Amino acid sequence: MTIRNLFAGVTLGAVMVAGGAHAASHARDTFIREQDQNGDGVVTKEEYAATRSLQFARTDTNGDGMLSQAEYIAEFKARLEKTLAGSDRTSEKKAEERERQMRQADVRFHVLDSDKSGAISRAEFDYSGWRMFVHHDTNEDGVVSAADPVKDNQQT
Repeated sequence: MTIRNLFAGVTLGAVMVAGGAHAASHARDTFIREQDQNGDGVVTKEEYAATRSLQFARTDTNGDGMLSQAEYIAEFKARLEKTLAGSDRTSEKKAEERERQMRQADVRFHVLDSDKSGAISRAEFDYSGWRMFVHHDTNEDGVVSAADPVKDNQQT
């Protein structure tokens, strides 16, 4: 199944669910913990589509259907600051982490803006998310769970 087919099928069948949305993690178990909105240990395509939809809507603060660089960076910075506030790192280490993460957020914005329009469209946002879903759905059963074998180059 291609990513485009997966995306098309999920978009048509997506339903909204309650709960927070997070950026898709590169680690399978973290991905499940962050995206499993009903607590069953499984992330379905519909569940993931719903959390991505919520995240896009919350990040698109002006409601124009596009994520400007300022919107994208502001959303990321708010999550980063929350994480850093709960960290026991020194203020110097927090400042270093903040600087590094914010540089990476800027790089990610430009990568996600694949058509170089200066904004991330809903399609660009969704495509990046589905790449991560497919990355974790290693047994290709349409859900991400502990049953998905972790590839050698992939974290749990």
